[in-house]
Amino acid sequence: MRAGNIPDDGFLLLAQETYQEIGANRAYAELKSRFLSRFAANIVRVDFPKLAEKMHVRTAVLNWQLRAMEMIDGSTEHTS
Repeated sequence: MRAGNIPDDGFLLLAQETYQEIGANRAYAELKSRFLSRFAANIVRVDFPKLAEKMHVRTAVLNWQLRAMEMIDGSTEHTS
């Protein structure tokens, strides 16, 4: 961004975890994905506060059998 090689309009922080089966396995994947998303976003906020202003956080789980990504509700907000 500083060098002008990429747009200065923000960046995507995507955290996702895979699961094999509906039920407890998916619930654990969702829990882990939410944790990783919050953890990574917090590191960016603490260590790079100016960059955090441009961060867009998304959290998802991936159904490994179907190869389908499912966005988790509440993960589409712009965070700063």
